[in-house]
Amino acid sequence: MIATVLRTKVSRPHSAPQHIARPALMRQLDAGRAAGRRVTLVSAPAGFGKTISISAWIDTLGVPAAWLSLDPADNEPGRFFTHLVAALQVVDENLGWEIEGVLRSGQVPPGEIITATLINDILQMEQPFLLVIDDFQVLRASTILEVLGTLLLNLHNLPPALHLVIVTREDPPLPLARLRANNQLHEIRAADLRFTEAETRRFLNTTMALALTDQDVVALHEKTEGWVVGLQLAALALQQHENGASHWIADLSGSHRHILAYLTEEVLNRQPAAIQEFLLQTAVLDRLNGELCAAVTGRADSHTVLERLYNANLFLFPLDDARRWYRYHPLFVDLLRDSQQRRHKDETISLHQRASRWYADSGLIDDALHHALAAGDQALTLTLFETHAMDALMQWHIKTVERWWRAIPVDWRAQRLPANCIFAWMCMFSADFAQMAAHVETAIRPLITQSERPAATEAEWLALQSVLLNGQGRAGESLRLTAQALELVPAQAAYLRSLIYMGQVGAHQQLADYASAAAAYQQIITHGRTAGSLFTEVLGYSGLALLALHHGELHFAFATAAHGADRLERAGMLPPISTGIYGELAQIHYEWHQLEQAHHYFRRAVQVSALTGFGDAEIYYAVIRSRLAQRRGDLQTAAAEIQTAADLMQTVILAAVREEVIAQQVRVYLAQGQLAEAERVLKADGFTFTDDLSVPDLAAVEHLTHPVGLLYISALRVVVYRAQVKGEAARLQPGIALATRLIDATAQRQYRQITLEALLMRARLHAARGSDTASLGDYAQAVTLAAPERYIGVFVDAGQPARAALTTLRHRERLNADFDTSYIDHILAAFADSRPSAQPPALVEPLTSRETDVLRLMAEGLKYQEIADRLVISLNTVRFYVKEIYSKLGVNNRTRALQFAKRQNLL
Repeated sequence: MIATVLRTKVSRPHSAPQHIARPALMRQLDAGRAAGRRVTLVSAPAGFGKTISISAWIDTLGVPAAWLSLDPADNEPGRFFTHLVAALQVVDENLGWEIEGVLRSGQVPPGEIITATLINDILQMEQPFLLVIDDFQVLRASTILEVLGTLLLNLHNLPPALHLVIVTREDPPLPLARLRANNQLHEIRAADLRFTEAETRRFLNTTMALALTDQDVVALHEKTEGWVVGLQLAALALQQHENGASHWIADLSGSHRHILAYLTEEVLNRQPAAIQEFLLQTAVLDRLNGELCAAVTGRADSHTVLERLYNANLFLFPLDDARRWYRYHPLFVDLLRDSQQRRHKDETISLHQRASRWYADSGLIDDALHHALAAGDQALTLTLFETHAMDALMQWHIKTVERWWRAIPVDWRAQRLPANCIFAWMCMFSADFAQMAAHVETAIRPLITQSERPAATEAEWLALQSVLLNGQGRAGESLRLTAQALELVPAQAAYLRSLIYMGQVGAHQQLADYASAAAAYQQIITHGRTAGSLFTEVLGYSGLALLALHHGELHFAFATAAHGADRLERAGMLPPISTGIYGELAQIHYEWHQLEQAHHYFRRAVQVSALTGFGDAEIYYAVIRSRLAQRRGDLQTAAAEIQTAADLMQTVILAAVREEVIAQQVRVYLAQGQLAEAERVLKADGFTFTDDLSVPDLAAVEHLTHPVGLLYISALRVVVYRAQVKGEAARLQPGIALATRLIDATAQRQYRQITLEALLMRARLHAARGSDTASLGDYAQAVTLAAPERYIGVFVDAGQPARAALTTLRHRERLNADFDTSYIDHILAAFADSRPSAQPPALVEPLTSRETDVLRLMAEGLKYQEIADRLVISLNTVRFYVKEIYSKLGVNNRTRALQFAKRQNLL
């Protein structure tokens, strides 16, 4: 049903049965496109036939058209852009596909990202098309208007594929003056839309089958001023007054609004009583179909009645090709509603209640809430919210739930415990823990203490408190509450179990209990799947993969993240958590020295990160690019990349990437000989090197995590530098002691990668003291620890000292059957791969093997879905590869990509 209703918004309205041809107006509309203007503005008050005229014009053009019909609810950015993308995809399924995945996950990308994405997609269009936005006057949201305004100002820079048509009752707050100045705006006004006298004559006497004299036609034309809706109502009324037409026309006078009200009453009163009742009862609806009207009116023949009204030209317009959904003309329905309120005010409440229940049963909760609120039905409104809001939250539709919450009067929701608990969870999902804590104390706790509560409510109350306790560092207390909650929660309450286990994960991670945290993540995945919450399920996959990654279980992390990525690809959604999934896959491939795959997933992570407004992936990818440049000996690029990361971090401060940036800054500064700068970036975290090495006491570190471990590794790099470059040999023993404590602490907490890096740093410290045997012992221990998970990147990042030591170790252990020398061979081969290439590539960034496969199938003429089927990957993955191909080749569509590939012999 939801998909069906969406189709009504993106289906072009068709002409009414009595529509007349208007060749002069069609020529005037054609003039804009012929002159190369990119925007047509059709601006006139209601009743001038704007929608039908544009639809008739499109029939004459022979080009595809995307159509979006708006209503007041579309003034919400998430809803508007979802509908806009759906309209564009009627023309081409690839238009807006990137932001579609984000919107489907309940997020709204930043305005600049939406604009850039749409412009890039339009650039790829090779055939012209129209985009019509009807009833534009309902749009007032600044985000929507800014995106559309920017798009308008950039149209003249794009190939002439898109022609935008804005249909509105009033001029929109868009940069129209600049468009006029650039000769990019074609304007159709009320004067252009009025019927000419000849058109009035054809409409009245031919279309409406009246037999008016020329004098009567001229008189009626002058009284209505060619106003289309006025003429239509007058014609309907005249069908009952043909014998006295001249007298009736002479008595018609007043403003447009007065004439409209008078004629509406006249037409309504001429209908049979049953039809009058149907019109008045269904006037509460914005959209109509047979089943909905039957629920509201109680008439089983509602679909037949709608067909009859349409054929009688009674201001009913179909919204889809199958003529299942209709709407009344806006002016007509306003007057019907006024009449309904005057005649049957008390009945209106019941009509809204019936409509609300029908929409709820059909899964259209926005509409159900709209009618429940219109009915003033507090109980129905809150029941709808409490029944459906948690499901929406678990799908990450936070903005939707917040909109529902704000629409409910404050005094209605104040005494409802379930509704207030939902709001608290919404705050948690929004990471607004301060507001969550305040709401728990001011709104929920008083309600909890006032009433007896069922087991499920008690379990939810305990779960809320456990989350807040985690935020206060009281993990033990949090775990006690989650244990109590799990004893109380009903077996079927899968979403609530997921929330309880989220509290457990946070507590177990604070207590460094890896196994218990992993088990809790598994429960989140299981219960998220049971609850039908893709977001919760993928959150579990991402959290578990990151946990495994930090604890050095690369194979398990890969399998977990791959499952999560597969679920995302199959669902076609891109919630913010997908950034984590793709980033984790990228890190794993980086550690396995599978750099092509690592770059692929890093770019996917950056893409989603940008679309969802988060910058962490972009920051981390800059760190990786800096590392790779440093491996090649290109310190200039390494410094530029890490500066990019540092600059981005000024606006996106996330603890998960902060330490990675600092660690790479220290590497680059030391490689450049800038010791003071390397020490400066560590000073804020309590690491000083002025006299003696001073670092935060490991025994006193409450939460020694992987990111914190990176800071200690960085401090050890400074010690090595001071010893080897500055000749400060006295620092070596304290450095070795710190490395040993770090190895012991991280091994105890199972942070394998930090343990590996600490072993490699201790090896260098031993070597600087001349203790080659101890140094090789540390390298051997590192190899033994890394071998099961096939770490490579950590050794290559350690540079030439590690390479020389591993070469020595390889020869020393070649006869040791218990030592995996083939693994060392793989590591040493990776060092060779990291050398700069003697021959520059044909492209700045060569195509990967998979991108070449996609390009080859594009050359065969396959469509995206066919390529996906051939390569056994998802449609969105194909789209991503195509985007990467275009970027690397410097083109913006298939034709140019294939031409470039042919010239460069890429295939």
